[in-house]
Amino acid sequence: MSIERRQQLDPRADPELDRQGVRKLDRQGVRLAVAFVGLSVIWGLAFNLTGLPFFPVVVAGGVVTGLTGFWVRGANDEPEPSFALTWPIAGLAVVVALVHFAVGHLLFGIASRVLPAFTETALEVYQRTGTLPVWGQLLLGGVLTAGLEEVFWRGAFTTMVADRVRPHLPDGLGRKRQGFALVVVSTAGYALFHVATLKLALIAAAALGGLVWGSLLLVTRSVGATIIAHVLWTCLMIIFPPT
Repeated sequence: MSIERRQQLDPRADPELDRQGVRKLDRQGVRLAVAFVGLSVIWGLAFNLTGLPFFPVVVAGGVVTGLTGFWVRGANDEPEPSFALTWPIAGLAVVVALVHFAVGHLLFGIASRVLPAFTETALEVYQRTGTLPVWGQLLLGGVLTAGLEEVFWRGAFTTMVADRVRPHLPDGLGRKRQGFALVVVSTAGYALFHVATLKLALIAAAALGGLVWGSLLLVTRSVGATIIAHVLWTCLMIIFPPT
């Protein structure tokens, strides 16, 4: 709705505050778009240029992703959601990670029978990570990279996309259904981002992970919770690969 139209409907509306809001949204949108494209290029190169050392590039990509997340969040005067945690929320995140891990393995087993490409693309990734000791994979891939990814994806991307999509959802949809719709939209963006890796297994994993971590964020409003869930799930996937 334009500022002029809003003033017609509500004479008490402050046009200056509206203009500040528009500028803030524009600043967020620009940062979000730049981050999405830039990170897509980085992760696409990491997974497709076999001449590059895999883990150093992936870790560098994770660090850049995390820093980008803080940069995008900086477009908000009061960045939301926060990283705050309580013991119940942390416990919920652990349970979510365990269930996610079990369901993911089950779905992978089913999908690999239908589409052999699932197994092939997953093996490609695991073979390249096998050059590093397991403890290094856990520390650099599981803790550092997965944790920093959440700063951008759930700490900035999900909420900012939701802010832009929410006004276009039908009012009669209901609060819970609106929430689920927003999770689905942000998950679509997360999965689309992983298309740059050209790895079918990673795209599918991103689709499932986006639904899980997006829903966890919706329930807890805590990026700290999604960090725990993502880190634990990644570590379990490293120790107990589906292949």
